[in-house]
Amino acid sequence: MQTTESARLRSEEALTLAKREPSRMRARFAEMHTADAAELLLDCQTLEQRLLLLRCIPDEQQGDVLLDLPENMQEALLAQLHPEAIGDVVEHLDSDDATDLLQAVDSAVADEVIEQLEPDERREIRPLMTYDEESAGGIMQAELFKVRADWTADRVLKVLRRWGQEIENLNYVYVVDDDDHLVGLLSLRTLIFLEPDQPILEAAERKFISVSPDEDRETVARLFDKYDLMTVPVVDGNGVLVGRITADDIIDVFQEEATEDMFRLAALSDQDDLTEPVLVTAWRRGVWLMVNLATAVLASLVIAQFEPTISAIVALAVLMPIVASMGGIAGTQTLTVIVRGIALGRITFHNAFKVLMKEIRVSVITGLTFAVVAAAIATIWFPRHGIALGLVIAAAMLINLCVAGLAGALIPLTLQRLHIDPALASGTILTTVTDVVGFFAFLGLATLFLL
Repeated sequence: MQTTESARLRSEEALTLAKREPSRMRARFAEMHTADAAELLLDCQTLEQRLLLLRCIPDEQQGDVLLDLPENMQEALLAQLHPEAIGDVVEHLDSDDATDLLQAVDSAVADEVIEQLEPDERREIRPLMTYDEESAGGIMQAELFKVRADWTADRVLKVLRRWGQEIENLNYVYVVDDDDHLVGLLSLRTLIFLEPDQPILEAAERKFISVSPDEDRETVARLFDKYDLMTVPVVDGNGVLVGRITADDIIDVFQEEATEDMFRLAALSDQDDLTEPVLVTAWRRGVWLMVNLATAVLASLVIAQFEPTISAIVALAVLMPIVASMGGIAGTQTLTVIVRGIALGRITFHNAFKVLMKEIRVSVITGLTFAVVAAAIATIWFPRHGIALGLVIAAAMLINLCVAGLAGALIPLTLQRLHIDPALASGTILTTVTDVVGFFAFLGLATLFLL
């Protein structure tokens, strides 16, 4: 509570200072970390307030501040800036970050901004603008340190001292031939221990991991995770070095993909966040609520078929939500594990059967366990119907938990096979399956053995 209150007061103080003494607020921002400046903008209530603060932030910091904001907020702020102002922001960013900002504005504005840049910056950014945002090319940066294969260690170090300071996150020297084909890479740690006259290619790693610009960024992220990489070179189809991807960009990918999967499992748009306008958020959520309403009606239709049974045995109305709820929870547990495994690349078509069999065995064990527990509860709760009611709910519980485990595994695997995002539709389908099967099994068995 104190943190929220202090953040609110800081934003109010910043707005007051920006109105009365903008030069003083500009000096305050110059001393502030860009992440803290972004928090101040996030804490503002209106677009006008954010613009007021943004204009007080020095040009060399504005880009980093904007990149720390949600995409929809970036777009709203950039739409209010003149192309010349956007150009002043972009020229202080690395090529990958500059590309991210330019992709958040209208294409005509982006072209106008690029034309204002220095020729070297234009040559770096224009190719990056052509790649899909979800690809390796969409997250790579053109800034890197490359040397010719015939250079000595002493020559590399001399050039590195002169130009290396301009490159952030410099971990590797890339060794290329006369046609810019990547032939090796060398860590800075290895470089500083080489003899001055030693040819650089002798010490370079000749076996290395690289990716193409069209590679999916999730695949690249898995490579970073698997091999503990700090950076990976990007080469085109001819083996020409075109850029590099660094670990800080991959961290963003992991965060974005995890957030996207979490939202989709909850039947939310991956754009849903706290900064969206109320009507936009309501519309996006409403679409999926309508889908869930349709599936709920389907489950209700199943219940309606057994109205005489429920009227005759009121205890069924009390107990049947237990069967459906347990199935839903069990299915969601399996679904979450499978969807996350698919996202991390740990579950593939080749090991899917093994995973499926494990989930079936787990479902049988949990189904038998909770069938016994449910039977005992029902028998004690409604002694009038005796052990028969307990056996009915036990059988229904076992059936629904087994079906839930099977569905929780099969649904995302099938959707993946059909090239449909498993996180997007699995939850809704699973809920329908567990509700329908749970109600049908429980009420159907009750009709057969209790009436």
